[in-house]
Amino acid sequence: MSKSIGKRSLRYEVRDEAEQSIKDLNIDRANFHEVPKNEWESVVKRFYYTFIDYERYPLKSFDSLGYLWLKFREGMRYMGHIQNGVNTTDWEEFVGKIDNLIPKEDRPREYYYINDCGWVYEGRLPEIMRVIGDCTARIEDFYILPKRERFDWVVCYCGDGDSMGIYLRDK
Repeated sequence: MSKSIGKRSLRYEVRDEAEQSIKDLNIDRANFHEVPKNEWESVVKRFYYTFIDYERYPLKSFDSLGYLWLKFREGMRYMGHIQNGVNTTDWEEFVGKIDNLIPKEDRPREYYYINDCGWVYEGRLPEIMRVIGDCTARIEDFYILPKRERFDWVVCYCGDGDSMGIYLRDK
């Protein structure tokens, strides 16, 4: 672990761990990669303004996204969850159940993965699950969204409760 401490170093440790997992797992970057530097903020803003009660909970920075699941708008429809250690026996098995939460009739080819440190990745769900399953040290919260213009649902992971849930946006 790095000797440096603080928000900035933790943020980069999370990214470094994901990048190392991509290499260690031989993930094809065509199937999973970081969103280009000039696009990540627009993805985060679309997520934020779609699902979060931004009038009550304004963000000072879009690179610190912890606990946003506590700030969802009223009217969001909770559709179910998976609890680690209850529905599963280990982290990788738990992460492998993400696809059980995604509506069967609404499965895009690609997804966004946003972690609580503000890093945004895009790619296919199997690769996203493999990388998340391999990254255990620093993940507190993460969000999975369909890669499309309109976000109709979000899968969110809460490290405090060690559980994932899916929420549908209000129409």
